[in-house]
This record gives sequence, C-alpha cells and structure tokens, in this order.
Amino acid sequence: MSEVSITNSQVNKAASTLRRSIRGELTDHDQLEHALHVIDAFRAAHQYPLAKANSGLRSMLQTEGCPVEVSQRLKRFMTIVDKIVNREPTLALSKMQDIGGCRAILGTVEQIRRVESRLRKRRPVAGYSDYIASPRVSGYRGVHVVVQYDDRCIEIQLRTALMHLWAITVERQSANVGQNLKQDGSHAVQKFMAVMSEAMALDEAGAPIHRALREKIQISRLAAEPYLMKGTV
Repeated sequence: MSEVSITNSQVNKAASTLRRSIRGELTDHDQLEHALHVIDAFRAAHQYPLAKANSGLRSMLQTEGCPVEVSQRLKRFMTIVDKIVNREPTLALSKMQDIGGCRAILGTVEQIRRVESRLRKRRPVAGYSDYIASPRVSGYRGVHVVVQYDDRCIEIQLRTALMHLWAITVERQSANVGQNLKQDGSHAVQKFMAVMSEAMALDEAGAPIHRALREKIQISRLAAEPYLMKGTV
C-alpha cells in the first residue's frame, strides 16, 4: 500500500481492527493482516518528514549558536501497538503525534526558549507541552513542540543536559525494576527521582537547595535504596 493511498479513516479503522483482534472479537486473519500492513505503512510514512525535521532542527540550532546535539527516532511498531491498545485505547491512530521524534540537548533553559521560539515561527505547531514551567508529577522536565512536515506530525523534544541525564536515569531504573517508571506513579524510585528533579531545577537556575528539600531527598532515597541500580544515582 503506497503512502498516498492511506487515509486517516483507513488508519483509524486499522487500529480499531487490531484492538478487536487482541480482545478476541475478530477471527478473520486476512483482516488482521491488512490492518497491520496499514499501520506499518502509516508508520513508514513518517520517515521522510522525520529526516526533514532533523535537518531543520540542526539548522535552527546552528543559527542560534547552540551546540548541535540532535537525535531522531521512529517509534517502534510494537510501541505504537502498545500505546493504542493498552495506554491510550481511545486514541485515534491518525492523531498520534509522536510516531516520529527528534531530540535536541541544549546547554541552558534560555537556549531551549530561543529554539522553541524559532520552531514556532518556522513551522506549523500542532501540539505543545511545557514541562519546564509545569513539570510532570514524575519530575520529568523538558519542552515538547509538535510541528508539521509534509502533513505529518513530528515531536521535537528540547532538554538541557541535566534534564536528559535525569530522563536516561529513569529509563535505566525502569529496566532494573522491570516497571515503566517514566509514567507518573507512586513507586519509591519515582518519588525519589521527582525530588531529585526538583533539586536539579534549582541547580540549573542557580538557586540554593533548601534544607527541607535536602531532607526530602534523604528520606526518599532511603525508601528507594532497595530498588536503585548501584552507581546510577
């Protein structure tokens, strides 16, 4: 199936067919195979727009005089399936905005704001989340700007090196614990990483880490200690 033949209606119908199959409501193997083919083709249709977004982001960073540290990823097929079946079962697949994603690691929050502003001026913005002004409960910080390239949504993530270190540490701890700690939750490691994020934000702003927060860090670390990978936090 070529990219031009895929409509939003077909994509959403394919996702619905997949959900029905997983629930045991569909036994037609051909229908399932067709649905999987449509979903895979829709995923592949983001590859070229993603490459253009990556190139455009690198150009913006150079123009702003920021360090050029950019990565890109196309969401894995099974990750897409998990999202539409388990995590967001009511989401229309055609509206998923993070199938293609780029990430830039910048030196300061001020640089993030400059690049964010340039993105807004240069590309149509389809979505925006400011997790610096309003961090997630988990402690995650960063700015996500969803822009359009060739009518496809590409999510641009902007982080400082410290924000990125925090996120990578959470991913490693998730593998250690055997549980997705990136989502908001109440696991001891999540609580510890949330207060660590608060301390990191103060450090980046050049503000002192007050005594009450230092005490929270100590208490939460003790609670998380049995789960923590040695040498990571």
